[in-house]
Amino acid sequence: MELAVSLGISPRQSLTAFAEQVAELEAEGVARVWLIDSQLAMKDVYAGLALAALHTRRAWLGTGVTNAVTRHPTVTASSIAAISELSGGRAVLGVGAGDSAVYGIGARPSKVDEVEAALRFWRAVLKGGEGEWEGRSYRLPHLAAPVPIYLAVSQPRMCALAGRLADGAIVMGPSTPAFVRRQVGWIEQGIEEAGRRRQDVDVCLLTTLSERVADVRSWASTEARLIADFKELPQGLEPFAEEIRRAKEEYDFSQHLSVHAGHQGAVSDELARALAVAGPPEECAARLRELEAQGADGFIFPLLGGGRRERLRFLKEGVLARL
Repeated sequence: MELAVSLGISPRQSLTAFAEQVAELEAEGVARVWLIDSQLAMKDVYAGLALAALHTRRAWLGTGVTNAVTRHPTVTASSIAAISELSGGRAVLGVGAGDSAVYGIGARPSKVDEVEAALRFWRAVLKGGEGEWEGRSYRLPHLAAPVPIYLAVSQPRMCALAGRLADGAIVMGPSTPAFVRRQVGWIEQGIEEAGRRRQDVDVCLLTTLSERVADVRSWASTEARLIADFKELPQGLEPFAEEIRRAKEEYDFSQHLSVHAGHQGAVSDELARALAVAGPPEECAARLRELEAQGADGFIFPLLGGGRRERLRFLKEGVLARL
């Protein structure tokens, strides 16, 4: 299993320190680095990816994830093409409907058909072809290498869209086996509709874990806010309906994914354990085995700020070594 991590550049972290950190991550065996795009909570994603490209030699480097709202799709395509050139073809474009970056400016996430239009455009131009956006055709002036596209998904239509068009899916939502199995099933339906093969789509489950439940509460509060907009709560989360509603109401996008965020208090230990993976190494490893068995090809592990080196050590030596 390749080791993939997701992280953002904290406002308190210098870009120079981040460059050193990402080099250390690669030296520790991290094969994929997904950098969060949230312009009002973290430092710029493309500046970070450019530094990462210059300080690594092997790791994949991707947006984790960007959107078609805060930047024009041609700007995004040009930016990730530059990262592809700097990295020697190791760039990946991770996209989604938009979350903290979009809500933070008072906009709304893209609808599924809008995401599909952007996805089709990026697929065309990031393979060296001509793509259409809002009635106009565009072609990149330069592309060093084709750029794979991963789509962040949680609900049925987005999952199916990833199965039809994306190179990979970043599966988000509660870390419960029953719901993950449903999500993988929705992706596989899209694959079948498009006449593709299952191996054409890399299904990655975004799962945070820690030995201490306090460490995953911030992440869980973000998941709870997202789940609040589901048409129906995933099985087993019905008793937490009030907590999930409160997590959405109290969320502060300027503190998105911060381990110091005040809004994480809306989430109890019980809900945090349902939405993330927390406990002793043996327990975490057992949870991952169960989740992987639902059809995921691999995991992406968020490395939240503060003690990232220790978090990575627990992940590698405490948990993954037991799989």
